[in-house]
Amino acid sequence: MTSSPAARTKVVIAALTIAAFAIGLDTFVIIGALDVISRDLAISTGAAGWIISIYALCYAVFAPLNAWMFKSISRRNIQILSVSIFVIGNLICAIAPNFLTLAAGRVISAYGAAMFTPAATALAAELLPRARKGFALSLIFGGMTVSQVAGVPATSWIADAIGWRFSFGFVVIAGLLALIIFAPMMSGIPAKAPERGNGPSSKALSKTIYGILSVTLFIVVSEFIVYSYVSVFISGSLLAAVPLLSAALFAYGFGAVTGNAACGVLTDRFGPYKVLIAAVGAQLILLIGLVAFGQHGAFTVLIAFLWGNVSYMYLVPIQHRLLGLAGDRSKLVLAMNSSTTFAGIAIGAFLGGILVEISGVTLLAAASILIGVIGIGLAVAFMRDAAPAEAAPAASSCRHRVNG
Repeated sequence: MTSSPAARTKVVIAALTIAAFAIGLDTFVIIGALDVISRDLAISTGAAGWIISIYALCYAVFAPLNAWMFKSISRRNIQILSVSIFVIGNLICAIAPNFLTLAAGRVISAYGAAMFTPAATALAAELLPRARKGFALSLIFGGMTVSQVAGVPATSWIADAIGWRFSFGFVVIAGLLALIIFAPMMSGIPAKAPERGNGPSSKALSKTIYGILSVTLFIVVSEFIVYSYVSVFISGSLLAAVPLLSAALFAYGFGAVTGNAACGVLTDRFGPYKVLIAAVGAQLILLIGLVAFGQHGAFTVLIAFLWGNVSYMYLVPIQHRLLGLAGDRSKLVLAMNSSTTFAGIAIGAFLGGILVEISGVTLLAAASILIGVIGIGLAVAFMRDAAPAEAAPAASSCRHRVNG
């Protein structure tokens, strides 16, 4: 391992991104296989959707719990342990004979993912300069979005062609490969975070932080009311018998990669508030379009691509803003935001399941836009003005970012 600090930082960031790819694949593997699982296990579509809710709800509980339980453990060991746990969870899912065993496997994999993501996000932000904080965050989420280009369409195709259990087997293989590459590279991570004396420190979290967490909740619920059930309302073939669902998921994932890459730069340039409002507004329009045109071939794929470009753009601005407010409690606040994100996924999947059972997919778009508008209103209230402690007088190039 090279002794150059800059080279070591690049290696560590690369390692975190590789692991984030596997975690991202684990998080969304169920989406493309949902309809197949419901048929194979002889359960309703709504009940199958509850598997998403179980995973997300457990993640929501485990994220802050893990941040507290493992606060004294080496950061190297946290990263390796978390990836190992989620691999075990997915192996259980791959061999699950029934709904209960599958749900148990998702609980275990959620535990590992909830341990990894907040710690990796905080570490990436620590390793790169303040002016590149948005870029640092986009790298971690970039690993997750790349998993949707290469992995989610693949798991959807695998589930349809040879069975949903092989989809989880694919996740296990990806996790093991990530662990093999990941573990040796972790030697470049310091055991403890560097001490910093220029960040805000407080005994109680501010009302603004809780307000921003509410923004996360409503935006995620709005998205996952629709996204959890894409396998239900996107159907048919594109060209040469290519399943439209797989093509749409690929387009979505590719769009997520390009959108995520742009989001870090845009957040550093224009500030988190402007990027967030624009992204969420566009996302609502595209979600409605996807429900309305889920069986229109190439047009469906185009909407999915555009939706992918904005679907992850709320993550970086919100975490960017929270890092500016959290100071020396950044890991706890990021864990709380991860918890809120997955609580939103659980609520969205659950509500979407109820709506699908009641009226098919007709109410999904209406519910999405109603909840999304509330999220935009909360963003206007809590995301606009940066706290004074966020400002960095010596970094004039960041003025747009901190005032965003």
